[in-house]
Amino acid sequence: MKRQSTKNVLKKVFDNLDWPILESGTDMPMIRILSDYKNKSHFKYVPDKEQNKSSDLDHLHELGHATFCEKVHPVFATNSQFPALANKKQFLPMLPALSTASDWFVCHWQQELLPEEMCGVIRESMPLVEEILGKEELPPIEIILDASLLIAQAKRYLDEPIDCGGPLKDLVDAFLSVPPEAPSAENLTLLINKLMATYSEERVCLVPEADALVWNIEKLEAVAPAGIVS
Repeated sequence: MKRQSTKNVLKKVFDNLDWPILESGTDMPMIRILSDYKNKSHFKYVPDKEQNKSSDLDHLHELGHATFCEKVHPVFATNSQFPALANKKQFLPMLPALSTASDWFVCHWQQELLPEEMCGVIRESMPLVEEILGKEELPPIEIILDASLLIAQAKRYLDEPIDCGGPLKDLVDAFLSVPPEAPSAENLTLLINKLMATYSEERVCLVPEADALVWNIEKLEAVAPAGIVS
């Protein structure tokens, strides 16, 4: 079978979206796609060519979130679903877990489309992961989660025997325990809570609001974090 180019894959994924995409410029250096599931449309923000730092794989990743929003569940959109009147600050503890958990599924989708390219990205990222693992002080939870995601991907797709212990191992095991080939709102929620269990006493669930499901976060008094302090 002839290998598909990244450009061809991008075009096919773009053409397979059912909702219209409205495009506009942005001052941000990366392409970003936000999804409006209520009005069934996407908003694509594209930097000037000179400022654009997005690779084709970055672009495909954004299209992946849009695809999952349409065809799996709106919670996979890059713009998360929160209650309209809620104080957004209360959701800050879940955001790093939400981001990496959804990426676990979207990156697998990319892996199926472009396996060689995605494995190459994982290999190129491993020196940075090793640098993080070698630090005496723990980095912010966002960095720890990103590193754990990469280690889990290396174990799954590259069969790399990477040794890590403590809370980092708990995070890697959490990723590997949820099948990335089975994206769903239930599996996303499950993975988010497994990740949050290592650094927070809060857990999340989806609750109905109007004609949608939105995130709810609650503190579980009886639950103690496994060891990472954010």
